Amino acid sequence: MSDTGVFNRLAAALPMDDRKNLLEKLRLQADSANQPLYDDGDSPGSGDNAADLKKKYAALPWYSRLFFWFSGLFRGKTPLQMYLNQQLARLGRLIAEQSPGIYDHEHDLLLGAFYQRVSGLKESARFFYDALDMSVNRDKGAFYVFLASLEIEDIHRRLLNETDPEKLAERHPGADDAALRQMALEAMDEGIASIGDDRRSVMYHNARILHCLKELSAFLFDRLLVSFSNRNARKELACSAHLVNNYLRNLNNILYALKDAPPMTLLESLFIFILQDKAGTPEFNMENEMKALLAQAQQALAVIRTFNKTVPLNKILRCAEKDMSILPNPVSGGEDWFSLYKEYWKYAVEKQFNDFIRKRRLRELMKDFQDFFKTEVLAGVPELEAPVPGWPAAETPASAKLPLKGAFCFAFLRAFHSTMFLRELEPALRPLLIAGKFAKRETDEFTGAYQELSGINESIRALEGDFSTEGELGKRYAAAQTDMSSLSVKRYKLQLVENEAAEEEAKIINRIRDSLIRMVRILGGILPEFPGVNIPIKTLTRALELMDKIAIMEDGR
Repeated sequence: MSDTGVFNRLAAALPMDDRKNLLEKLRLQADSANQPLYDDGDSPGSGDNAADLKKKYAALPWYSRLFFWFSGLFRGKTPLQMYLNQQLARLGRLIAEQSPGIYDHEHDLLLGAFYQRVSGLKESARFFYDALDMSVNRDKGAFYVFLASLEIEDIHRRLLNETDPEKLAERHPGADDAALRQMALEAMDEGIASIGDDRRSVMYHNARILHCLKELSAFLFDRLLVSFSNRNARKELACSAHLVNNYLRNLNNILYALKDAPPMTLLESLFIFILQDKAGTPEFNMENEMKALLAQAQQALAVIRTFNKTVPLNKILRCAEKDMSILPNPVSGGEDWFSLYKEYWKYAVEKQFNDFIRKRRLRELMKDFQDFFKTEVLAGVPELEAPVPGWPAAETPASAKLPLKGAFCFAFLRAFHSTMFLRELEPALRPLLIAGKFAKRETDEFTGAYQELSGINESIRALEGDFSTEGELGKRYAAAQTDMSSLSVKRYKLQLVENEAAEEEAKIINRIRDSLIRMVRILGGILPEFPGVNIPIKTLTRALELMDKIAIMEDGR
């Protein structure tokens, strides 16, 4: 569930009503979107799917069977084998007539036209590979929920409304957090259970098409194409069909399973995810971009449709393997859509309640800050973003600048340093640092803690400099963002830099916290020996308590 921020931004940028309007405009442009990709009745390769060789042979006239018996006698084969050879020869001639240049039955060779068709299919499949990599592969559950917001809109709206913690709290003012969370989970279960079989079938149909597109885009086209060489008498590209029959079987099964074109709701959801990185850029026009993607998708689907009509894969396999009973076996997949859909909703409910509690803790913290700093506003403390109704708060969109995840705590520490430490604590601590007579161990600890607290601003500024576009981590982050590798590799590189940045932030926060702890412990032990010195240990202790509250809020505990 690592990309909920992306999902939330998409849901916020394109509410369901806007998506429906956009969907209608796309449907007007999609003139051939509903045409099947694989026609069981008309496409080559499917005409003899129910062939039963023995029954057909037994139904022949007696003189035909006698002919095959005599022919087999002289060639050392059974009558059935002779009949099979006749059927294969007839099928080979049919392939040559209907699809010239595709297959040479006499020499069992796939020809140059077959190579060209597969090359075109590979390029079309690549379009869907990129689309799936940027959408479904990020988080299947999130994508299914996004798709379902159109396919089963009323259920989606019901789930959003009945699991919203703010609305539940309004309807049940006396309920605690645990009770509200349980109500939301029960409402979620009831809402999902109300999805009827017909609409489950619609979503399953979408999931099946997604899976088949993924299988096609991941097919090993290059291994099939590299098997071709200039080996026939005319020095044209050719390849033994029998040698690559495993690839042919796999491709045949995938194409047979991918009978229907992707519904427009599915294509629209894919396109929105593809365009997520462009959204918000100057002169970006969602409608125009979507229409351009639809044109590319229609072109890719047209290539698949043409391949199925002009390349009789099933017939070629029967000839290559000398088996008239070969049939395509649809690939399985997509059955997990419902469990992933439900799992994501459960995750979303839990996440939005964590954000709900975090918002409340933020309000409590802001009140504590007002009491602590004696001010109404604490400059630099980031407020929570307003969440999409019913969903977790959206993450900050990616930018060229490395995000400072500990910004909340750093804002507090800066305010503590400028308002409390410099004005109230340092004037009392400095004389002790200069004239205090402690044991050596206490002196070293006191000096180290004092220096760490004195340098809070310098430590934070140095970290921010390292995070900027001129700093080491910032430069690495910017380089990772512009990396031309695949999306998964790019995400991995970005995550590595972000993890390292989070470790650097944690080091500074932990050092300052440890310094506060040491300072409280040392002062508590030595102040009785300095009755004239007045140092507000309570201020240091309260700062520690507030740091712990910030950590709890940010960890979602």
